[in-house]
Parts: sequence; C-alpha cells; structure tokens
Amino acid sequence: MLGQGRDLSKRTLQPIQKSEGVVMNPRHSWLVVGILLMVVGCTKDRPTPFRDEQLGIAVVFPGEPISSRFSEPTPFGAIEWYSRSYRPAIRMDQNFQVDVGNLPAGTRGGSTPGEVVVTYDKWLRQRLGKVDREELPAEKGPGFSYHAVSPAGTHLFGRVLVRRGRLHRAEVEVPKPQDPRAKAFLDSFEVLP
Repeated sequence: MLGQGRDLSKRTLQPIQKSEGVVMNPRHSWLVVGILLMVVGCTKDRPTPFRDEQLGIAVVFPGEPISSRFSEPTPFGAIEWYSRSYRPAIRMDQNFQVDVGNLPAGTRGGSTPGEVVVTYDKWLRQRLGKVDREELPAEKGPGFSYHAVSPAGTHLFGRVLVRRGRLHRAEVEVPKPQDPRAKAFLDSFEVLP
C-alpha cells in the first residue's frame, strides 16, 4: 500500500534479469522498438493482384489489401462503400484504395452517367479545392482521372468511373507526385465489363 513509511522517491529502475542471464535495461527497450519499426517500415512492397467479380473491379495493390465497408454522405445521398486498401507499414502519408458503391435510387446528383460524373467532380472540388482533371477515354469511361494536393500536403491521384448504377473510384495518397507506385496502381485499375 502507498504511504506506509517507504520512500519511493529514491528508488531507481534496476536492470531486468532474464532467465537466460541476459540483462535488459528498460531504457534500451525503446531503441529495440525503434529498430524493429525501421525494419518493418523498410520492407519491400509485394505487388498483390486483386480481382472481385461481384464488385466488378481488378487492380494490383503494392501490398496485401484489407477490406472494409463505410457509409459516406455524398451529393447523391448516403453511399455505402465496399473498400479495399493498402497502407504501407508506418507510413501515414501513403494509401492505396479502391471503393465501389451503389448510387442511391432516384435522380439526386444526376440521372445519367455523364451527369453523375459532373456532380462528383464538383463535390471533389468542394472538398479538395484545386483539382487537375482529365477525361478518361470512352472505352474506359464515363469518368475521369484527377490530381490534387490534400490539406496535409500529400498528393492525391484518382480515377472515378460510373458503370451499371455504381461509382467506382481508385485513389492513391503519396508524399511526392513522382511516386511510380501511384501510376502503376491507377494504370492497373479496371472496371470489369
């Protein structure tokens, strides 16, 4: 119990003795953790093909993607997104993500794929400010590619397509605009027929 005559203020941390006789100083444990984080953070990406017939997409991620579902308010109404993403270990400024969501019933935000693309573009500009946009070729669209700088200073590259009443988007967030993984990821993104 505290305060029963023992002066704990003069107590110092003693090395921890392991059963094998190895002495581990607690102050050095942070160094070990730091080295482990560096090793994990410096591992090479392993390109991982991903194909989902139900979502109607194919893409090659730089590493093993994880799946998630989330809902997001949009100009079309709330969309529930089915998502796959890959974030390299210890890199909060990098993300590779593909989302597919059914457009809500009705004509809010557009009644044709072209109108939906225009509405999405306006919404993107409201959220990100300046957006450089390029139309996709007719055989890949309707949709567009874009580049913007996020409020955090990272570069966002993406593609948005409308097919079969669904929005398909692929987006990459990287610290430098010349990251070859961003181009490889977006070039591999395909909405299946």
